[in-house]
Amino acid sequence: MAKPVIGILPQYSAKDARLMIGKDYFDSVQKAGGIPLLLPLFSGVADLEEILGRFDGFLYPGGPDVNPLLFGEETRAGCGDILNGRDTVEIGLLPAILRTGKPVFGICRGIQVINVALGGTLFQDLFADLGKDGLGEGVGNRMVGHYQKAGDAVQTHSVRVKKDTLLYDIVGKEKLLVNSFHHQAIKTLGANLELDALAADGVIEAISQRNHKFFLAVQWHPEHLYDSDRDMEKIWNAFIGSCEG
Repeated sequence: MAKPVIGILPQYSAKDARLMIGKDYFDSVQKAGGIPLLLPLFSGVADLEEILGRFDGFLYPGGPDVNPLLFGEETRAGCGDILNGRDTVEIGLLPAILRTGKPVFGICRGIQVINVALGGTLFQDLFADLGKDGLGEGVGNRMVGHYQKAGDAVQTHSVRVKKDTLLYDIVGKEKLLVNSFHHQAIKTLGANLELDALAADGVIEAISQRNHKFFLAVQWHPEHLYDSDRDMEKIWNAFIGSCEG
């Protein structure tokens, strides 16, 4: 059986005009049984739509902040770097990807830009927007460390997984330990999105769509945890497995 080919939306360094991707994204796709290929960024959405049929699944990786103008807000002081080229391609391409019915996996920025593409909104800066107490919806409401100082593969907080969700079906448990490198997060959910997991302070950590073959996005970075955490391995294997056949 041929290995599934995964189209990865690229990261971009504006400083030296370089397309790139973190090695752990490629490694995780390969370890789970797929072949990773980096998509172009500045070819235009129409050109990318023409090649969607050559891929078996799509990965939205981490990166800079989403432009708040795209979800109806003025940019505030807490908002970080913005790359309009990535916003344009990633948001513009998602409807075409969804029409193919092929699997989609979003990570960190990926969960945010996917949510905006489907009409949702974001907190531009969690501490500025929520203060130290978070949303008060979790087990305790003191804000957790969403932008950790520890290394990439260090798990620093837990998330609560809701039953009867795609994420629960994959991991089979109600609590995961995750790493965390973000200061933006979902405020209101986009169309047809389901809430799969929350941090202890109520911040949304995972979303899915049930009416899609595989559609999952998480706020943490499972690509750094493939080798050290069986639950993260299960997530990658479920994504790549859904891309086969």
